[in-house]
Amino acid sequence: MGVILVTGATGFLGQVLVPRLLADGHAVRVLERRPCAAFDGLAVERATGDVTDPASLAAAMDGAERVIHMAGLVSHAEADRERLMQVNVGGTEHVLAAARDAGVARVVHVSSIAAVGTTPDPAVPLDEESPYSRVAASFPYSLSKRLGEQAALAAAAQGQDVTVANPGHVLGAGDVNGISTFHIRKILTGELRMTIPGGITYVDVHDVVDGIVRVLERGQRGRRYILATPDGSLSHVELSRRVLALAGIERRTFHVPGGLAATGGKLAARLRIPLPVDATELDSGRYWWFCSSDRAIGELGYAPHPIDDALRATIAWYRDRGDV
Repeated sequence: MGVILVTGATGFLGQVLVPRLLADGHAVRVLERRPCAAFDGLAVERATGDVTDPASLAAAMDGAERVIHMAGLVSHAEADRERLMQVNVGGTEHVLAAARDAGVARVVHVSSIAAVGTTPDPAVPLDEESPYSRVAASFPYSLSKRLGEQAALAAAAQGQDVTVANPGHVLGAGDVNGISTFHIRKILTGELRMTIPGGITYVDVHDVVDGIVRVLERGQRGRRYILATPDGSLSHVELSRRVLALAGIERRTFHVPGGLAATGGKLAARLRIPLPVDATELDSGRYWWFCSSDRAIGELGYAPHPIDDALRATIAWYRDRGDV
């Protein structure tokens, strides 16, 4: 088997995916902007580069048979809109071009359910064919992921072997940068006691990794696969309730109407009043980012675990670190 190049390997998801690929017997090359200690001692090739630097990508692609593209910027701040477009859209275009020029056999573009969008009815989750909502397009992170995904699907339509994975919001142990699970920590510490309307579909990091491997091996060119958990679509109220119950914590929370939360968040941002989450993230959070994994389950044999397993793992990891 040829080399699999992984971009974004140094993040939460990548640090679980790379050992899985190695355990499956694959030769792995990781793209790093700077050396990552997580890969010290692992039998991986290491390439220095950045998805916004086409020259570094050309060198990293040399001899690669397949690419898993996960590199991206996560930010909900309006101030980061330009950078989000540079990394999540431009970076994806650079990766696709470099893979095409290097004769890479397959690219898996790891997107997000943020690119799938919002549903007006939480009882009706979106699937891979659902229209992208204007609400979702109004938020810079979601839009950047959607446009990056469109670049991948356009490449597939032009004959390049590209397929797309759309993970839900990732939970579990090992979020060393605190980007994906910080709100769980803040619920545990009591920094986040407010809930608002809306919700997100969650998934365990190990289930996403398994799904990505299945997309790599079995996914159809030009097809999207949502990787989430059937019982993982949780309102913010239910998420807070479950986290506190699983952690054995009794604490009162306060529910704030969505419109008031959005207005208050923007005002707090202008006045530079600290908030437990970014004002734009607070605004986007009042919608229903609910999605269904039926396609991946039916076509790929994807079999995610109950979401409480991921919540328990996240709680235990923060407690073991002494963060809560």
